[in-house]
Amino acid sequence: MTTQLVIHGVLLIGLISAGISDVRSSRVPNFITFPLALVGLGFHAISDSGNGILFSVEGLGLGFSLLIGFYVYGGMGAGDVKLLAAVGAVVGPLNVFVGFLFASLLGGLYALAMMGWHLGLAQTAERIKIILVSMVFMKINVAASLEQTALPKLRYALVLGLGTLIGQGYQWFQII
Repeated sequence: MTTQLVIHGVLLIGLISAGISDVRSSRVPNFITFPLALVGLGFHAISDSGNGILFSVEGLGLGFSLLIGFYVYGGMGAGDVKLLAAVGAVVGPLNVFVGFLFASLLGGLYALAMMGWHLGLAQTAERIKIILVSMVFMKINVAASLEQTALPKLRYALVLGLGTLIGQGYQWFQII
């Protein structure tokens, strides 16, 4: 129980640090993600007499795999990908996937809120309508051809952190 509190405390510190860094500098630095991943790998390697390393490596790999496509296509930064991989190393494959699902939902709401804030509700609704109609009926993506408006960059580390916290909330409640 004490070791669970420690590893979850380290995870919480890592998520808070990543969120603060992302807000301040639009970056999630390696000095946050790499140690977090190493702590997760090390903890699981020794906690189950070495059997937990596979659990941790699977979580790291899944966390990386869930976001690498978004990075390749310019949807997010490499730090966000490394952050979810590090989270996976700590919480394992099932929990990183659950955190990713919550983060995806929160990320969609966050993006809509930012669009609404900067473009207004009418223009946001029109953009969403154009994107959805083009995807459903024309099987094309016109999002890139929409008028480019200078919208602020989204801070995905915050969303990934919140998604992880929500996904882990039940487990943390049980530990405490």
